[in-house]
Amino acid sequence: MVYLYPGAIHIHSIHSDGTGTIEEIAKAAKKAGLSWIIITDHNNIEAKEGIYDGVCVLVGEEISPETENHYLALDIKAPISSDMHAAEFINKVKEQGGFGFIAHPDENVCRKNPYICLSWVDWTIKDFGGIEIWNYMSNWADSYNDTNRLHSVYAYFFRNKVSGPTKKILDWWDRLNNEARDIIPAIGGVDTHAFIIKRAFFTIKVFSYENCFKKLTNYVYLDKKLPEDFEGRKRAIFDAIKTGKNLIINRSVGDKKNVFYIKNATETVYSGGFIKLDDDSKMNIELSRKANIRIIHNGNVVLQQIAKKIEFPIKDKGKYRIEAYCKKLPWIFSNPIVVE
Repeated sequence: MVYLYPGAIHIHSIHSDGTGTIEEIAKAAKKAGLSWIIITDHNNIEAKEGIYDGVCVLVGEEISPETENHYLALDIKAPISSDMHAAEFINKVKEQGGFGFIAHPDENVCRKNPYICLSWVDWTIKDFGGIEIWNYMSNWADSYNDTNRLHSVYAYFFRNKVSGPTKKILDWWDRLNNEARDIIPAIGGVDTHAFIIKRAFFTIKVFSYENCFKKLTNYVYLDKKLPEDFEGRKRAIFDAIKTGKNLIINRSVGDKKNVFYIKNATETVYSGGFIKLDDDSKMNIELSRKANIRIIHNGNVVLQQIAKKIEFPIKDKGKYRIEAYCKKLPWIFSNPIVVE
């Protein structure tokens, strides 16, 4: 038995440059059907953790140097300064017993809008934890053309038509996983601020919290139901994310149950799991609608098929993950399963 819990990562509140209180953000998360959220304000952890009307609110920090190398620090006890080299603040996170993810690593440096590019530049750092392979707001901002009024209107009303993780990041993520025994985990981040635009005759909240929460979601896989107490929930969610036990889903494409697992003669494992290869080893993919599914083994596509369900025999050891696209829209990205 496995339990799936939807949540959102990379959220900004009034404690940095967001517009919502923690209570307001939790309310939006509940309306969007989320079980948990992680607040990551810039350079502080002032938001208060807890269970808000059934939603588990966790707090981390987006360590935010002015121009580059942003890092989502999770499960930390005190704020960490951004006024140091990236390798140093990553070590500070580990010293506190925390872990983290490189944030929006490949933002477009040639944007045609006023949003500053905050990409990751220290590509030689290896032991950084995980990667935010898909950042919803960065993805939108990369393609937003502020110099064209018609495109601005299009970009707002068709904001769900984002392109997904770049090939550069997916290739880098696969290479890192090929070099490591353990899983280099990935997350999808909404990076929502719920900016408010005021004009003479109207006020509009662009990309509200609820709207973003209904888009890019991380479903964590748990062997047991979430505990009733806050500390138990916190530990279960952080442990799952840290080890890659999550599925990244664009809910604007489809939000019913979608499952990816590998089983052998004796056990079944999901994203972030390890399993022994035997003669009965098979991958199973069960989606809520037909999609262009890619099965990726050690960074190479071994099957691409339009289907709703796939049963794929596993013959070789290595790391297996999946991607799914629906009508050319990016939909599902899994963390790997390791077949030993």
